[in-house]
Amino acid sequence: MKREFATLALAFFTTLIFAQNETKPLPRTIEVTGSAEMEIEPDEVYLSVNLREYMKDKNIKVYLAEIDKEFQKVLAAVKIDLKNVSVEGANAYYNYEYWRNETKRTDFLASKTYIIKLPNLEKYNDLMQKLDNKGIENASLQHTENSKIETYRQQVKVNALKAAKTKAKLMVESIGSLLGEVVFIKEINNSNMYQPMLYESMSNRVLNAQSSASAEPVQMQKIKVKYEIEAHFLIK
Repeated sequence: MKREFATLALAFFTTLIFAQNETKPLPRTIEVTGSAEMEIEPDEVYLSVNLREYMKDKNIKVYLAEIDKEFQKVLAAVKIDLKNVSVEGANAYYNYEYWRNETKRTDFLASKTYIIKLPNLEKYNDLMQKLDNKGIENASLQHTENSKIETYRQQVKVNALKAAKTKAKLMVESIGSLLGEVVFIKEINNSNMYQPMLYESMSNRVLNAQSSASAEPVQMQKIKVKYEIEAHFLIK
């Protein structure tokens, strides 16, 4: 009796093991990539302006303090809030040796660089028209931004995922099946996700011109946001 029971138990467990080892069929899936992009108007334009002393004639130097004073008047005329103006660097302007020798030397020309945040390109063009080319060594657009860029990025990602679903649905239905639930989503690293702009040097616009008023307005490129999303869907 015990032997029969042991034989029966062994047969039961052997059947159970074989049943567990049976490979379940993998679910049918489709893998696709969706992409989306958006072009956005910049609402923050960052301008770098470099002031430098210059020689009015052989023996008369126009000092940085005077150039700076006139530059501040231009900023006021264009109605640029000083909270959007910062000093990036100054070459010897804050140096004791410069102040001690300032009245003695005419061969050394001190400089000072401002970074100005402007709300749009129209304000940039307005400022450029009013700048005096004397005392301005260089003025160039550094970069552009949009204050709501993160919101736009999220929207582009959503659009890319929707594009992936639309592609998958079209392909699945073309073979007589139905699209099921999404089982995998992956954001693909995109190197050209955010492409600002245009670099425009004042040395080409104003400093080489007889008058700053003759400079043509700059046309700003839009910010491009692009994303790709990989998605896997079940096939019903």
